[in-house]
Amino acid sequence: MRPTRPAAALAALAVGVGLLVGCSDDTAQGDCRATSAQFSWASPSPADDERFDLTGPGWIGGDSTYSVRLPDQRTLWLFSDSFIGEVSRSGKPAPGMTMVHNALMAESESGRLSTRTAEGPESFFPDPSADSYYWVQDAVVEGDQLVVFLSLTRKVGDQGFAWDHNAMARVSLPDLTVTDIIDPGPGSPDRVAWGAGVMSTPTHTYVYGVEDLEKTKYLHLARVPAGNLTDRSHWEYRTDDGWSSDVTQSARLTDAVANELSVSPFRDGYLMISSDTSQGFSPKINAWTACSPQGPWKDRQTIYETPESGGQHFTYNAHGHPEISEDGQLLISYNVNTFDFDELTRDPTLYRPRFITLELD
Repeated sequence: MRPTRPAAALAALAVGVGLLVGCSDDTAQGDCRATSAQFSWASPSPADDERFDLTGPGWIGGDSTYSVRLPDQRTLWLFSDSFIGEVSRSGKPAPGMTMVHNALMAESESGRLSTRTAEGPESFFPDPSADSYYWVQDAVVEGDQLVVFLSLTRKVGDQGFAWDHNAMARVSLPDLTVTDIIDPGPGSPDRVAWGAGVMSTPTHTYVYGVEDLEKTKYLHLARVPAGNLTDRSHWEYRTDDGWSSDVTQSARLTDAVANELSVSPFRDGYLMISSDTSQGFSPKINAWTACSPQGPWKDRQTIYETPESGGQHFTYNAHGHPEISEDGQLLISYNVNTFDFDELTRDPTLYRPRFITLELD
């Protein structure tokens, strides 16, 4: 099942330093050096955890934790449900703390972080209605704009939520102003939430999506010629044996992935990072390797088990940040949450990303 976000009940080509350029032939078959990798256990990165050790005013907790390197060398962090306000060093929030469904954090080269929401504060990407909102997915720079994948999510009953359909936003650079939200509305033939991970090459943008059947989650893949991401008429979908312009022909490439993930060039192939969903609320973070963007993805390796998992707490939505990784490593984030929403309101610092580093030989 998809990890429940208690927050919903109240109102989830930058090739990084240290990653070798992957195989440029997306039709590559057979073996490659990437698929022979045997990864060591990842290590906690407390120095990266401290990046979000913030007291406000502004963002003080949230999930999703996508990142994009902007042309002016800032790093943009994209969060879904987020607490906005002030908090003491002990974690106690000041009066007036509120929650929005998405928020951005711009990080300067010096490491200074600034929160971006709509006035209010309200969600950076405005809620379309009283009973629906956008969660962010991955994003990519195209020319002088940022394209952000969005998941239109609807409230279900008092505490539930459900994915409804895909949308995309265009954000102008460098001022970070929303210029357009491309939302086709319900009724799309999509059964896949696109934008779980995005990987750019000089010729194509590869868009990974997840078909979420609650008990099982399947990986899908689309590609689009570089510079045409927001025009779905240019998209092709990976089938069992090729590519098709028909979205209904999109094939299941592997399973046990999470709703957020990453794919990065690695050696002469590719590396995928995702939280494990073969069991509900698993603490495992897994790595897969492949010789081409579509796979086949080799047997997954568990690279870490999150120590925060257990009791009321759970972790989810791990993915890599190649654009800000050190040479020879991949920086990976994951989210922490609790089944007790009152615990979050008492200490929103629980709801902050944790970071680990994976050594790449």
